[in-house]
Amino acid sequence: MDLRYASPTAIGKAARCLHTWYLECFGDRAKKRPPDAGTELLIRRGEENELRRVATLKDVARPQWNKSDWAMGVSATLDLMRAGCPWIYQGVLQHGRYRGLPDLLQCVDGSSSLGAFTYRPVDIKNHATVSVKDRFQLMAYAHLLEPVLGSRPTEGAIWLSTDALEAVDLPAYEKDFQDLLGQMDQVLQGKLVPAAYRCTECRGCPWIDDCRATWEATRHVSLLAGVSASVSRKLCQAGLSSWKDLVAAGEAGVARVVGAGKEAAARDIWLHAMAWETGKPQTRRPARFPSDLPIHFYDIETFNGSVYLHGDVRLHRDSREERQFFADDPADERRVWHEFLDWLARDRDALVYCWASYEVGFARSLWERHGGNPDGWKHLARSLRDQKEFVKEHFALPVTTYSIKEVAPAFGFHWTAVDAGGLNSESWYGDWLARRDPALKAKILRYNLDDVLAMEVIDRELRPLGVPS
Repeated sequence: MDLRYASPTAIGKAARCLHTWYLECFGDRAKKRPPDAGTELLIRRGEENELRRVATLKDVARPQWNKSDWAMGVSATLDLMRAGCPWIYQGVLQHGRYRGLPDLLQCVDGSSSLGAFTYRPVDIKNHATVSVKDRFQLMAYAHLLEPVLGSRPTEGAIWLSTDALEAVDLPAYEKDFQDLLGQMDQVLQGKLVPAAYRCTECRGCPWIDDCRATWEATRHVSLLAGVSASVSRKLCQAGLSSWKDLVAAGEAGVARVVGAGKEAAARDIWLHAMAWETGKPQTRRPARFPSDLPIHFYDIETFNGSVYLHGDVRLHRDSREERQFFADDPADERRVWHEFLDWLARDRDALVYCWASYEVGFARSLWERHGGNPDGWKHLARSLRDQKEFVKEHFALPVTTYSIKEVAPAFGFHWTAVDAGGLNSESWYGDWLARRDPALKAKILRYNLDDVLAMEVIDRELRPLGVPS
């Protein structure tokens, strides 16, 4: 990032986590994660989705510039605005130490220094509701438009994934916006070092390794699953900044900080602190593990909405079997689905575990589209269980989230691929379709099997803590 300038994207991120701006200013660049295959896939899909939506508009213009000469881009954008173009895609704006590329500039009724019309910024998003981050990005674009229009736009809009173009009243956020810009300037000048708290911005943040190293070194409460940024801040302000502090304070001490009427939440925080302190699961409530019927651990891999791989481990008494059903082409989705249902149908009764609810929706969709063995489908329709929710309900673990990629390592299990991840596997499959590299196929199969083995390990390690069924 060129720190001579602050972009609306950086401002939006700082609205959620000011520490990200501090790291952009002063962080060790070697600790910043480069995008992996899954992240790059998400970026490509976002760009493709953006282009598809822009293609539905009429009279869209795009400034022509060489992507490095910002003055050239600003001039080309201004020419389009002076001409009153209805829509300007990826306009180029710069003013003072701020610059950015709004997804769209929409010509609307009103008046400005350009004539009897004005412009409002529009951002294209892949979520269904307007976020704080969205509002601050629009505010930044409005400020960049002010010197061009002669006055600041009072309205922006977010083009949501629902296809709604939701208007945002910008003056309502002006004070908060100015306060944020002031804080960002203080950070840049070295006058403010904001604390790092785990928040929703951490997901996908390239600086997460830096923050996590700090939290681990200080045994920070941000490492505890279920503890939000606001609760972390409240605990730290009360002198309970580490899980050791929480353990020492006891349930009652945590409850006094969390607040009246939140005793259950305080107990949950304390149990997670105990889990981190002891390195062992803590029982939230008694758990019953079924043992009198076949148990399947099930995981799928998807590509562009199709299911190309089903992985399964079946346990029953002293027997254990692994099976995978791989589609050499997405068009083989029906075949591998039918093979998987036939595999399940061998059991009259069975319990099928998946991690989280991802498989549930896909299984229902596959059945509606392709049908198959009704006995196999019966096990999914009646007996598909969310193992993650079962674990969360009954145990507090020394983890930061209940992602399987965190829970399984807590029991000593690790994935073969260092870049293991669902989005990465989808990217690998796309590469495999293009190149048919056997090593890529082997990597995909191993990743899927590791996901299933992880569920098996979690079940095996937690069973001794359960009560007889």
